[in-house]
Amino acid sequence: MTTSTQPVSSLPAYLSHELRNALCCIHQFGNILVDGLAGELTGEQREYVGIILENASKIRIVLNRALDGVLETPEKTTNKIEPVSKLET
Repeated sequence: MTTSTQPVSSLPAYLSHELRNALCCIHQFGNILVDGLAGELTGEQREYVGIILENASKIRIVLNRALDGVLETPEKTTNKIEPVSKLET
């Protein structure tokens, strides 16, 4: 948990760690189920676990792309603030 005394830059690292840990657990537990280590699955259960694993992999890819750029060292990144036009509704 972050506190007001910690730098804001530690928030992305904290989120990265927590989200990647959770995804790793989901992936590992799914593989335990698929491998039959917790007992045999029915075809329908195997299909559901496959969907879980596929979506966990997609989330991991999106998370890696989103957070890897944020977690780069300041020397490698350049933050440019540019004006944003109002969205028309």
